[in-house]
Amino acid sequence: MRHINVRYYATLHFSLLFVISPFSTVNCQFLEIFGLSTGDAGTHDRGPFQDLATQSVGLMKFLQTVQKNPDNNFAKKLKNPLPSMNLVDGVPVVPGLLGSLPGAGSCLPRGSLLIKDKSPSFFQNMLRNIPGAQDYLASLLPSPKVDVKALYGKFQWAMDTPSVHNRYCATTEFMPQAESGNSSAFSLQEKFRAGNVDAGEKVAFGYGIIHRERTYVYMQDDPCPYQIVVVGPINKQHGQYEYVILSNWARFPMIGLVRDLRKFYAEYKDQVETDLEKAGFMDDVTGSNPIHYADWSKCRKATPINYLSNVLTDLFG
Repeated sequence: MRHINVRYYATLHFSLLFVISPFSTVNCQFLEIFGLSTGDAGTHDRGPFQDLATQSVGLMKFLQTVQKNPDNNFAKKLKNPLPSMNLVDGVPVVPGLLGSLPGAGSCLPRGSLLIKDKSPSFFQNMLRNIPGAQDYLASLLPSPKVDVKALYGKFQWAMDTPSVHNRYCATTEFMPQAESGNSSAFSLQEKFRAGNVDAGEKVAFGYGIIHRERTYVYMQDDPCPYQIVVVGPINKQHGQYEYVILSNWARFPMIGLVRDLRKFYAEYKDQVETDLEKAGFMDDVTGSNPIHYADWSKCRKATPINYLSNVLTDLFG
């Protein structure tokens, strides 16, 4: 097994962005035309206070869950002194907190290339510049223990947040990179059509880190990490999760990934809704539905002819 160096993966991420920066800063639209997502593809252009009522309810649910968690003494944690802060290669690091490193639990810096500049979550944007804040808040909630081998493979998007995502026929594939003891690293590839089912297919990339029982998943549509907040049963035949739910401590946005859409709707949909309601991802306070169920009925497999047609349309109209 290879040893995992979290700082190495964070540094590698920024090194790759630096290498491609002369090309990307000038040619982001060019990359989009040829199918590479630059972070904004498949998302809505959001105002800073959009969905603030829904997000505020999510924050209240977060605090209620912390309060009800028997394994977490929130008041005691607040009374403890904050850990001292050091600098590692110029980056503020809170000792003992993996998430104090940008790209390894904490939000990526503003202006990261090929990454959407702002998180859809108002509250995550507020705290993203405080070292260790994301990791600290995530630590206040219980998280499922993720079997990384059961995570590998391709998922279909079955649920998302309609005010954030604008993707059709979306898939996410998790691929192994390294494992060592209680830590793992993986990469991911996303494919989707932005705006409508007939649009050209886009490809996006990301990566993830599992350290002890915390999982951080970085995608191009959010500079702050997603976490795996719910895992489904493991298929006995294939040894893979039937579904996983991604979100964050602020409970906004949310992505539901499933292996088999028909099986999910027939066997798991009701249970997932119950689990999400208990965890505070669904509510009746704001009167709006925070979950959108993807429609795959008109999705067709992408072909080279479709790809070329969409490129020519984007180039010449």
